[in-house]
Amino acid sequence: MSQTIDLRKKEKISEPEPIIEPAIEVKTEIPIIPEASDIRWSTHLSPPHRRKQVIYTTIGLLITAGLVVYFTNDFLFPIVLILSAVVINLNMTRPHRQSEIKVHATGVSIDDQNHHYADMKSFWIEYQPNLKELSIELKKGYTSKIKVPLGETNPLEIRQAMVSYVPEKEHEQSLLDHIVRLIGI
Repeated sequence: MSQTIDLRKKEKISEPEPIIEPAIEVKTEIPIIPEASDIRWSTHLSPPHRRKQVIYTTIGLLITAGLVVYFTNDFLFPIVLILSAVVINLNMTRPHRQSEIKVHATGVSIDDQNHHYADMKSFWIEYQPNLKELSIELKKGYTSKIKVPLGETNPLEIRQAMVSYVPEKEHEQSLLDHIVRLIGI
């Protein structure tokens, strides 16, 4: 039992010096990092009003309505033509304002209206010399397509932001799209 140590008779050993660690600062604020996929731009959703073209279109619709009534004695189609002329003129009186467009991780926002990727069937970027626009086809029946002019925004950035969420499918230009673009309304 020679190896038993009696702690009562043991010499006092000096305590080791405490190890001083450098102070570590803990930040309580979480930095907000903007998403790299957010793309913003401002644009007019419709072309500027061309007063002469609207007046000529209105006169043409009214003359056509009069000729249809005179030759066919049909009143339903002329009423549709007259209402079209009224709507075109009312559209011309609306102020031509810019809209704020944003493509982000959850969808596309036009002013305060959000369109989520889950509600979209497909998208297509039309890129021609005089036409650069984003076309979005929705799953909803009452608003089938949304067309947004791109302005000076890079179409490749928009495509890269959207292609992982929504299928890219070419959207054909309808006859109505061509007529609206020709008239300028």
